[in-house]
Amino acid sequence: MIDQEKTSYVLAEERTLLAAERTFSAWIRTALTAMAGGIAILRLISFKTEFHKMIAHVIGETLILWGCILIIFSVIDYKKTRNKLSIAKNYKSSPVGFFMIVMPLLLVAILLVWVTLP
Repeated sequence: MIDQEKTSYVLAEERTLLAAERTFSAWIRTALTAMAGGIAILRLISFKTEFHKMIAHVIGETLILWGCILIIFSVIDYKKTRNKLSIAKNYKSSPVGFFMIVMPLLLVAILLVWVTLP
């Protein structure tokens, strides 16, 4: 009976870890979409008046910055959730692979902010 409870607990932790990974990827997708929307507003849409251009610039910059912030907070939240789970300590995933995903995203986001500033 105790072995069955332990197996049930491990399976619950595995489901929680997979849910955390799905949530992390959803936040990353949201951040990329926000940054793409910011770029579209800044570069692809043409406006007739200077006032409209200024508003579009503020909205575009805000979306790009929001995407950067989402990436940072999603990494923090994922790491926090992962550290809470005891199974994650035995889970073999590469921190190098994780940072190979996150760091280029942050670099691109920072470059976007730098390039689009007036």
